[in-house]
Amino acid sequence: MEFGFVSPQGDTHRVRARFGPDRPRLVRPPAMARPVRFEDGWQGFQVRLPAEAAADRTAYTLLEAEITAALALHRAYAGTRFGRLFPTPVGHDMNTPAPFILYAVPRGRPLSGPTERVSLGDQRVVERDLVLAVRLMEEVGLVHRGIVPGAVRWDAHGVQVWDLGSVVRAGRPRVPYGVPPFASPEQRAGVGAADPRDALWSVAQVMHQLVTGRPGSPDGPPPDLTAHRSIADTLGPLFARRAQDRPVPDALLRSLVPEVAAEVAGVLLPDPLEQFRREFDDTRRRKHATLAPSPPVHGPRLPDAGRTGDGRGFDAGSGTPSYPDAPPAGSTGYEYRPRPDRSRLRTWISGGRASGTTGPEQGRPEGDSRR
Repeated sequence: MEFGFVSPQGDTHRVRARFGPDRPRLVRPPAMARPVRFEDGWQGFQVRLPAEAAADRTAYTLLEAEITAALALHRAYAGTRFGRLFPTPVGHDMNTPAPFILYAVPRGRPLSGPTERVSLGDQRVVERDLVLAVRLMEEVGLVHRGIVPGAVRWDAHGVQVWDLGSVVRAGRPRVPYGVPPFASPEQRAGVGAADPRDALWSVAQVMHQLVTGRPGSPDGPPPDLTAHRSIADTLGPLFARRAQDRPVPDALLRSLVPEVAAEVAGVLLPDPLEQFRREFDDTRRRKHATLAPSPPVHGPRLPDAGRTGDGRGFDAGSGTPSYPDAPPAGSTGYEYRPRPDRSRLRTWISGGRASGTTGPEQGRPEGDSRR
């Protein structure tokens, strides 16, 4: 089939392409991902919203945020060795019935806790790359609120951080978002302003689960922290309940790998066009807001007046998740209308497989583009 997209440089392209089957565990629902092959042989992945999900204002906004973040990171780090830490955007189009972004093929597999059996050397590589990714995002004014095992891919070359739809501008008011233990207490409560140290809490929680095979505490240091010195010695301060009590990304990176921190400082030169890029992004965002489809009539049920939530985590005023202390039981942090198969949401967070998965796709790497 033929379809069009806009490249990161702003050029419009029309190509003939073939699409493979959806890979439901590659991205956070309700987004879908599928391999794509152009007629010239290039292969990548398309992350898209199905037409029925595109009418959901929340889902549409998350995809728009993903495109904005992917382009910002690409502009800042493409051509440097740091670009490998993030998905490589190839094109996008929000003005279609099923809006999408195209990426190069993702690397590796999601971190999946105890099944990885990582060595201490591998642990240090994952730890370094995650802290480095948070530091690089901080430099361009971004905070990743969705660092969970399913969003972190890893291979012999290191880490690649996905789910860029969970990225927001640093300093924006927090809204209740994420699931314990990976989202910080302040992030889940939606108090204060988004801070890069929110993402460092998530890094510590992902590393704890990777090493121990168990989730940590949602409200502070895990009870078994002292028994795992490889985490406690390097990441212990990141389990502080308040962001202000955690180290900033630059200080943490300097303590872990000072030579990499120095290299980062040399790469992060001022961009003379940054002001104009931000103005362009703001204009595009306003344009898309006027073109975005209206929310569907079957959207999430809001609570009656006077209630703080509807039992599924929605705030009475805005319809956004509202978790004063912790999400309700069974919550995923992304409360869309219930769907027949809830296993996609559970397996995305953990990076694992749905119970009972069988068939020829079982055991195939998530990023494998073969069909």
